[in-house]
Amino acid sequence: MNPVILVACFTPLVLIFIIVKLAVWVSAVNTETDYVRQEPLRKRGPFMDNPYEDVDAEEEEFTDRTDYR
Repeated sequence: MNPVILVACFTPLVLIFIIVKLAVWVSAVNTETDYVRQEPLRKRGPFMDNPYEDVDAEEEEFTDRTDYR
């Protein structure tokens, strides 16, 4: 098989692949740009005072002095 014919057969496939890749890339860039543009306007909160607080401190069965060693 002649290499010129082989290259001529696969050129349209390569071009379609490159065009699809570029289209997906441009779409992703536009989506990310829209998200970044809207991010400063997003409502924040309400925040918790202490997210690491022991929420069931009153319900604990054992005291702090219990040693499990």
